[in-house]
Amino acid sequence: MKLILLACGALAVATPAIAPAQTINDDVRCLLLSSSFARIAKDDNSRRGSAMTGAFYLGRIDGRVSKAALTAAIRAQGKGLPAKAAETAMRACAARATAAEQQVSAAGK
Repeated sequence: MKLILLACGALAVATPAIAPAQTINDDVRCLLLSSSFARIAKDDNSRRGSAMTGAFYLGRIDGRVSKAALTAAIRAQGKGLPAKAAETAMRACAARATAAEQQVSAAGK
């Protein structure tokens, strides 16, 4: 058991620093975009990728955001983004989720 804890500690120290934290509004925007893109995706790969990205942001929000803060963050999104801006923002959201997944995978090796 101690060996496992030591190994986990060594991995934590060896893991590069995490990118600066996003705001709650950023995470909520990515969650909403992911949900929208998953609904309108024309193929299974896009639908699945959007859903996985959404799950990442749901996990980031869950447990750290009060109901009032979540409601405010959703309302702050307003009527959403124009299509081109939404695509650009979704790519950035997916890239962040992918980078986090790669970091976790690398730490597990």
